[in-house]
Amino acid sequence: MFNLGIIGRPNVGKSTLFNRIAGRRIAITDDMPGVTRDRIEVETSWLDKDFKLVDTAGFDLQADVLKKEMQEQFFKAIEEADFLILVVDASVGLHALDEIVCDMLRKCGKPFIIAVNKADSNAREQAINEFYKFGDVEIFPISALHGRNVDDILDYIYTYIPEKEETAEEDSNEDERIKIAVAGRPNVGKSSLLNAWLGEDRVIVTPLAGTTRDSIDVYFTYKNDKYIITDTAGIRKKSVMFKDTIEKYGYYRSIDAVKEADVVVAVIDGADGLNERDVKVISDAWEAGKPVVIAVNKWDIAGKDEKAVKNFKRTLAEKLQFLANPPLIFISAKTGKNCEKIFDAVKKLYLEYNKRVPTHAVNEVLRKALERHQPPVVGTRRLKFYYMTQVAARPPYFVAFVNNPQGVHFSYERFLINMMREAFGFDGVPVRLSIRKRKNKYSDEE
Repeated sequence: MFNLGIIGRPNVGKSTLFNRIAGRRIAITDDMPGVTRDRIEVETSWLDKDFKLVDTAGFDLQADVLKKEMQEQFFKAIEEADFLILVVDASVGLHALDEIVCDMLRKCGKPFIIAVNKADSNAREQAINEFYKFGDVEIFPISALHGRNVDDILDYIYTYIPEKEETAEEDSNEDERIKIAVAGRPNVGKSSLLNAWLGEDRVIVTPLAGTTRDSIDVYFTYKNDKYIITDTAGIRKKSVMFKDTIEKYGYYRSIDAVKEADVVVAVIDGADGLNERDVKVISDAWEAGKPVVIAVNKWDIAGKDEKAVKNFKRTLAEKLQFLANPPLIFISAKTGKNCEKIFDAVKKLYLEYNKRVPTHAVNEVLRKALERHQPPVVGTRRLKFYYMTQVAARPPYFVAFVNNPQGVHFSYERFLINMMREAFGFDGVPVRLSIRKRKNKYSDEE
């Protein structure tokens, strides 16, 4: 797929332009420089042509560890791009870093244009003459924030995008991809796991907690199954995260990524063991109706033996009683050990997550449940179940119709759900059950 990269120095509006072209807010934007650290990608289209849009970290010459990693992502974006948009700032004027990046693009031979951002008025547009110093390159005055002249950029780039191939629509259809959210607290190895899957340093990994600030989508194929994998920012306590505006944005983006996922891979630090924050991350995913794969990372570093494995499983069973037989995989993101096994677990959960059961089969299980455990008497009348049916999947959702919904104790609801699991599986998948009153002439109303 045609790859369109957006580059430039920090704080010129690259992420704002990325969101504008994508048509929705994907990348975090803020006035503080250096908000974007990893490459952020999305598949989108203009008119009848599809392309991949890539946002990058701002280019600068600082030499600390994190900045070095960010610049590596910057250069990889240039290497992979078919066309580049160099974003500069009309409100600041020509900057030395703008000239350095422009020289880079000329040397690499990639086609590019210059978008002079923050040209929010006719007066600002007239003030861009100094950017013609760049020479023979197309220059567009734009406002990414307000959308001013952005369509002119896309019309120009349109001629470079190849015609859609027969398989392009199928490959870019997000509905046909399994969506995985990789979640967990900071520094457990979420980004390292993603890099292990891809076989490259796709996202930045450092010992610094909070390195990943935004949710990063990566399109991936494994054993002919297509995935969208989202690496999320590490989840800490709200009281800590909300002190920093960017961390707060990252928190909400992580929550959204979990809600949009089909399956959540919860990464735990095997050296630290399961703590309260891990349990919170997993329980939030479960409450959102998402099946969870538990990936225990750094197990090789911890040097744990079989006894430790049994103890860990026992702790998991005690603290995660709400889960229904979740897949548990011990991995090393650093060496890649067992990382691919996660996809097999995800595929099984995905099938269970989408499973639908015929109504006649559901009611047969209901009949057996009523025979095994007769409903209680409520007041002077026995609680009566009429029928039950599955009304939705993703997650599986059943509705039982009775004469008195208030008389159904939560323990009996749990019993019915366990009967459904016993009959139809749904291992590792949340199952929802709603109790409703049957409103028709045959109901036993007093």
